[in-house]
Amino acid sequence: MKKLITICLVVLLFVVTPALATYTVDLGTSASEAGYTLTEWGPVEPTQSGGNYGNIAIDSQSLDKLCRTVYGATRANVDLYNWAKIVFPKPIYTVTIRHLDGIANDDFQVYGGDILWGSYTSNSATNEYWLETTYSGTSAATLKIVATGGSWWGLGQYGQLAIDRVTAEPIPAPGAILLGSIGVGLVGWLRRRNNFLM
Repeated sequence: MKKLITICLVVLLFVVTPALATYTVDLGTSASEAGYTLTEWGPVEPTQSGGNYGNIAIDSQSLDKLCRTVYGATRANVDLYNWAKIVFPKPIYTVTIRHLDGIANDDFQVYGGDILWGSYTSNSATNEYWLETTYSGTSAATLKIVATGGSWWGLGQYGQLAIDRVTAEPIPAPGAILLGSIGVGLVGWLRRRNNFLM
């Protein structure tokens, strides 16, 4: 009986866990960006424009030592977009953004679809540091990051807001929730039956 319970738990783990897996988009790495639709992101930095980007080249928390930028609203002679989007394969309900609070005004807003999930107000200090900020809200497949800070003098060359990676939690598929409930119920029933027979 114990073997049957163990087998049920293992099967449940393998069936439900993939449905609950997180999405990690390590910006700047082609393999990590594959499978997601990225719109209006700046080039891979610091390879494109040079620059320091918060010492990302030696940052132990950065997986690939690369980032992408979100341009501000007055990117001269290129476009007026002050946002960038990621479209995920399934709707998400929470996201953690690893971003740079640097020498530019790095204020931004985070939207799930068209719904505001929250905002970040930078310190606008001379010190640059990377941090992770988590936002959540009404589920949506599209994440939109909007640079809201006043334009920085280096905006045209370097971009305004540097993002290292984005980690998102998808909404569990209804089937996974149902399977999980059935599995938990089955294990409970087997245990009660086993205790009754002893």
